[in-house]
Amino acid sequence: MMANILTTIIFLPLSVALFLGLFRADLKLLRIGAILSSLGTLGLTLLLLSHFNPEATQMQFVVNHAWIQNAGMHYKLGIDYLSLVILLLITFLMPLLYLYMLKESRKGYWYNMMLLQTGVTGAVLSLDLILFYLFWETMLLPIFVMIGKYGSSMRQYNSMKILLITVLGSMSMLFSILYIGYIYFETHAVWSFALSDLSSITFQARTSIWLAAGFLLAFAIKIPLVGFHTWMAPAYGSAPTPAVVIMSAIMAKLGIYGLWRFGFGLFSETLKFYEPTIIVLALIGLLYYAIRAITETNLRRMFAYSSGSHLSLIALGLFLSNIYAWGGSLYFIITHAIASAGVFMMIGLTYYRFKTIQIDELGGIASSAPIFTFFFAFFALSIAGLPGTGGFVAELLIIIGAFKESFIIGLFTATTMLSAMVYIFWMLQRTLFGVQKNICEFKDLNKKEILMLSPLVILLLVTGIAPSLFIPLFEPQLSISLNEILTLTQGAN
Repeated sequence: MMANILTTIIFLPLSVALFLGLFRADLKLLRIGAILSSLGTLGLTLLLLSHFNPEATQMQFVVNHAWIQNAGMHYKLGIDYLSLVILLLITFLMPLLYLYMLKESRKGYWYNMMLLQTGVTGAVLSLDLILFYLFWETMLLPIFVMIGKYGSSMRQYNSMKILLITVLGSMSMLFSILYIGYIYFETHAVWSFALSDLSSITFQARTSIWLAAGFLLAFAIKIPLVGFHTWMAPAYGSAPTPAVVIMSAIMAKLGIYGLWRFGFGLFSETLKFYEPTIIVLALIGLLYYAIRAITETNLRRMFAYSSGSHLSLIALGLFLSNIYAWGGSLYFIITHAIASAGVFMMIGLTYYRFKTIQIDELGGIASSAPIFTFFFAFFALSIAGLPGTGGFVAELLIIIGAFKESFIIGLFTATTMLSAMVYIFWMLQRTLFGVQKNICEFKDLNKKEILMLSPLVILLLVTGIAPSLFIPLFEPQLSISLNEILTLTQGAN
């Protein structure tokens, strides 16, 4: 059972989708199949967690089968503390998204969500670079379809925009992957694209800089770092709510994961060359995205920029290379994903009731929907770093790490909480309070919606009130990884 658990977690949703599609299942059966597949992957992930050894320094549950042997391509999977965190997020959020989608009557919606789950899960668990690239591209296809077919205004233009920009980054990464494989072949007279093999290569300095740039471009677009973000707000504004949740809570985090796994895994020494540039871009992103969020009048676009600001903070923590910043970045991956999932679902519920998410057209929600007001305000303030929630702990760790690196960097980083509070409170004051601008009475959350959102609230509170339950689980391995990278970079210097 445990030998095939990673493969089952990846392909269970896709297998269900193919089976139901082959027999042209009706909508009711399709819903049941999607929900059961998501609960199945969640159960398997919890089983995996129960057998996971937090003290192990190597990849666990490794699967390695020859795929295209002459070309050195293998079906190789594995998991460690980093990929386990992302996997838990994926499998935890999918059942909640399907609960949100219960009234969705378009079959393609459900098929695309199951394909999307296979894509993001496969990318997280892949240890062969060609396999990783295939899953990386697979997760783009359903997003393209969901925006282009089921999105709102300018959906076709925005779907093509995200496709072309993302493919540009993917092609640059593919070129780097193929060239690294070629270098390995020239050195060892055999092809391989396994990360464990390629990480042993010593590159020439100039070659390493260009090869690393191919990966960095793909990951910078996915996050996105400032300057690579032009697709973000239009895509978030046009995409249906489940797709937005996946883009913000999961896919953007895969950009960070890619930097962590493959950036440092292959180019830990070379990334010192790019470190000042990425730190500057991250610091600019913190402020630029926050300013754009303050000026936005559309809720989805506002929180898209908010997401960009906080993802810049996570990327900054990753390149500060101390245990506080790294621990904060990994913790923020968890807490920001939960909070952003909650807030984008609340925005979707707002549109379902009001048929608008323009801030100027909303108001007075608190007077008729107190439960809705609590959940909306809680998720929004969690993103801003409300004390008592996991986001506060994560941001505080990154800020401490930033001050440890430099007083100036720490000062700029500390503005994140302040700027977020400005646009969050400004938005809440206009949407939840004041005079109700819509003629129809705003309906409060029903039991299904409360059931869907309550697990997110509980997790944000637990991660904020009792971080000692979580941080010690990954901190030892985080310290080992950080020390290995610091040893390599110091040796190179």
